[in-house]
Amino acid sequence: RPRDPSPVGGVPLHPPDDPLRDVVVMGGAGMSTAAGIPDFRSPGTGLYDNLQKYDLPHPQAIFELDYFRQRPEAFYALARELWPGTYAPTATHLFIRLLHEKGRLLRCFTQNIDSLESAAGIPPERCVAAHGNFDTATCIDTGAKVPPAELKAAIDAGAEGWQALRDKYGGLVKPDIIFFGEGLPKRFFDLANQDLRAPGRTSGLRSGSRHPPGAR
Repeated sequence: RPRDPSPVGGVPLHPPDDPLRDVVVMGGAGMSTAAGIPDFRSPGTGLYDNLQKYDLPHPQAIFELDYFRQRPEAFYALARELWPGTYAPTATHLFIRLLHEKGRLLRCFTQNIDSLESAAGIPPERCVAAHGNFDTATCIDTGAKVPPAELKAAIDAGAEGWQALRDKYGGLVKPDIIFFGEGLPKRFFDLANQDLRAPGRTSGLRSGSRHPPGAR
């Protein structure tokens, strides 16, 4: 049927070069738990229940900016464990890539921070990480963009490495994962308005987690 070409917020709903891309994926924690990555809140197995070794005042502190400023080594130790390359994409990630290769994937919205979508070969323009991920990194004080590989090398080098990186960029550097107190990326709202409100869209692939996509 004919599609409404009217824009939302000045952005065309249906780019002319993508007339058949009509599948929107909403991905949650279940996509990544199948790869062996714990979700955040499941009792006993969730990430928040297994952070005792970091000696945190409360589990969520590891994703709080104020605590990161005071004690960055806790988050850096966790980031070292979760950094892309440790885990492999699942069958679900590969299916989403197949949707892209067949010309049907308009967008994959994911709450996951593990960058497995990128590892699976889903192009960045097709993926929206609502809570951010490891694909990019930024200095929290100056806003300077930092190559993720440089941040990873600094984290792997321990305190001497991340302190040298802090001195180089004028502040602590973290992957562009959304911490508590930070807003979701503008791109998420822009593309959610564009993609999810348009007629003729097919949405699916809810995760198997008890928490709906978008919750942390």
